[in-house]
Amino acid sequence: MCGRYTLATDVEEFLRLLELQVPEELRHPRRYNIAPSQPVLGIVADPHPRLEIFEWGYLPSWAKPEREMKPVINARGETIAEKPYFKGAYRSSRCALLADGFYEWQKVGREKHPYRITLKEGGVFGMAGLWSNVNDGHGSQHVTCAIITVGANAVMKPIHDRMPLILDIPSLELWLDPRATARELDALLAPPPAEMIRAYEVSTAVNSPSVDRPECIEGLTGGEA
Repeated sequence: MCGRYTLATDVEEFLRLLELQVPEELRHPRRYNIAPSQPVLGIVADPHPRLEIFEWGYLPSWAKPEREMKPVINARGETIAEKPYFKGAYRSSRCALLADGFYEWQKVGREKHPYRITLKEGGVFGMAGLWSNVNDGHGSQHVTCAIITVGANAVMKPIHDRMPLILDIPSLELWLDPRATARELDALLAPPPAEMIRAYEVSTAVNSPSVDRPECIEGLTGGEA
């Protein structure tokens, strides 16, 4: 499961590769501990890529306010093509959430040790997701999203058995392409190569979603690992 992540890096250079213009207020997000239900920054294609602000916690577009369905923050890549909750969005409402790292907790006895996982070279990446427009029953629309997870690679396995589906630029472009075939999309549903990422232990300050400060991404040995 992916329940927290970060976006503390200037996103302009990454988005320029996708030929997207970035509003000034979105260039330097500086988010160190993004949590479910909060607004998050990502990309959709309708049909061309554009930036979107989502609420992290997916509800299907057919959800009825009176049913009080619980938002879902993650969707398992192995089942999104079949599950009624997700399969419509998998076909036509795919997105990518922008991040420069995510957190996972390793169980050691009764304790849980938080780790931050980033690209080995650093920088921004896309996490594959699904999105929807949901009527709140009061005439307003909520744009919701979930992050797709896959089985862990060799770097992640000692920490947790799941991880977000990380997309490089070519994979992200294909993921967002409305013309992508089921076979092409299914081929993307795999963890990244182990040599692509790194992990380092961080302070338990990240345990609280109210803590959103630079200390969250500092390695225990001092400074960002």
